[in-house]
Amino acid sequence: MPYQLQLLGSPVLRKKTEPLDLREDRGEIERFLPAMRDILHRREGIGLAGPQANASLRVFLLDADRLPVEGHGVFINPEVSSSGREVYEEEGCLSIPGIFERVKRRECSHVEAYDERGELFSVDLRGLAARAAQHEFDHLEGVLFIDHLSPIIKRMLRKKLREIRAEAEKLGQVG
Repeated sequence: MPYQLQLLGSPVLRKKTEPLDLREDRGEIERFLPAMRDILHRREGIGLAGPQANASLRVFLLDADRLPVEGHGVFINPEVSSSGREVYEEEGCLSIPGIFERVKRRECSHVEAYDERGELFSVDLRGLAARAAQHEFDHLEGVLFIDHLSPIIKRMLRKKLREIRAEAEKLGQVG
């Protein structure tokens, strides 16, 4: 299947990604990043993880034009640690369109990753950028933001979630 946005129900969204070998996987990374950027910008998102673009690759993007990420937009083999107080803020996800719910996350994130040139960097993020990094890192672990919701909220969203899964099935993304 080509690189395209995957919706809830696509198995790749629930698979934990493996670290990339920056030398061996160089060609795949170079082919994949433009496709990821295209999806991110066409869908007007602030972040996108490899699994969302139908590749179980340990990489995510954050939109450096819309988030204060010190010029870093590509995060390959990222390690994310979070700190600070817990904050409830509304989140959405390109793979779960039309659903926005409050999720508890830490207000700060420290990220170490490789950029697209294979150079190691680290960045400290706050606010929305920290939240986005935690959200995208969750994708690399096979976790979706709806997994952080209470059972009551999930039950209230059941119909909408079924509709999104049905759309994924119609697009051939399921099974």
